[in-house]
Amino acid sequence: MKTDNRRFVSLLSCLLVLIFCLTLLPSCIGSSLTGAEVEDEIFRLINEARQEVGLSTLLRDSNLDTLAEQYSASELSDDVMQTTELRYLLRNSWWVVYSRGSPRLTEDTAREQVDYCLENEKLREAILRSETRATGIGIAVVDKTVYYTQVFDVLNAASGSGEPIRLYENSQAIDPSWQRLKSFLLTDDTDELPYIADSFVCADFAAMLHNRAEKAGIKAAYVSVDFVDGPAHALNAFNTTDRGLIYIDCTGPGFLETTIRDSSSINGDYDKVAYIKVNEEYGLLPLDKATSLDYGFYEQWIQLWDDYEIKVELYNSGSLSYSELVNLRNEIEKLKMILGDYHWEPLGIVTSVHLHW
Repeated sequence: MKTDNRRFVSLLSCLLVLIFCLTLLPSCIGSSLTGAEVEDEIFRLINEARQEVGLSTLLRDSNLDTLAEQYSASELSDDVMQTTELRYLLRNSWWVVYSRGSPRLTEDTAREQVDYCLENEKLREAILRSETRATGIGIAVVDKTVYYTQVFDVLNAASGSGEPIRLYENSQAIDPSWQRLKSFLLTDDTDELPYIADSFVCADFAAMLHNRAEKAGIKAAYVSVDFVDGPAHALNAFNTTDRGLIYIDCTGPGFLETTIRDSSSINGDYDKVAYIKVNEEYGLLPLDKATSLDYGFYEQWIQLWDDYEIKVELYNSGSLSYSELVNLRNEIEKLKMILGDYHWEPLGIVTSVHLHW
């Protein structure tokens, strides 16, 4: 009996030790946290890192949170990136695979992940972008992998030289009237700069005009347009107080030289009103000819040009009588007064448009 009692006491002691160890285990390895709690802590730590180098703290944007969560939950899918606003925004994304057991988020997780980002040159650069104002964070646990995404309200675009596009934002800038916008464009010389492949391209033109407009107190958007065929294109948009949203393409000589008629008549003015409609061609008109901003107006304008060219061809055919030539010449002159000496050919069929204010 004494031996049995000793065994019982020994087993009981072992059990109590085991229970005690299990009680201490969570404190040894860290308390479990939810994804939302880790996201909040990452946000706090990143703002702390920005403050340490003299940068402003970021705001938390629920829309950016949604994008980040969607991207993480998709396991950083290219399809999600290409079909959402995410493709136009700067982001950090990374993942951690747990080879032993299921992933577990603890009170140390946020610090570990932020330290990893700050040690990685590319991730650190995004976190410390000076022009960033807001961010969103999303975490998703999928099987044995934890996916992390941080999205910033900064345009993800490169200049012709490969450097990141940086946009200047003026908190005091306001929406202009159409007349004020035209006056600004006519005095600004961004459009006079030459387009140089691999050096100064449409993205550079759009960024320069955006920043100059903001510094002049005019609220501007950087716009990215995708086409069915060919590369994307960059331009600007302004929400005018009296004419609504207006797209302006200031890309200078060199980009569209082969797609205009009678280039000698341009006189250095490459500011153009862009007519943009998804599933339709990207149209352009000189500022002084864009008396209406409706896409239907652009279609009518192109039809007038077609009519003009048909009449010119007929006039030069040598098949008309003198009286017919006189009448046709009068019609041609009237059309030329309306149309001017040149117009811009369309760039392609638009598939998507993104405005970054």
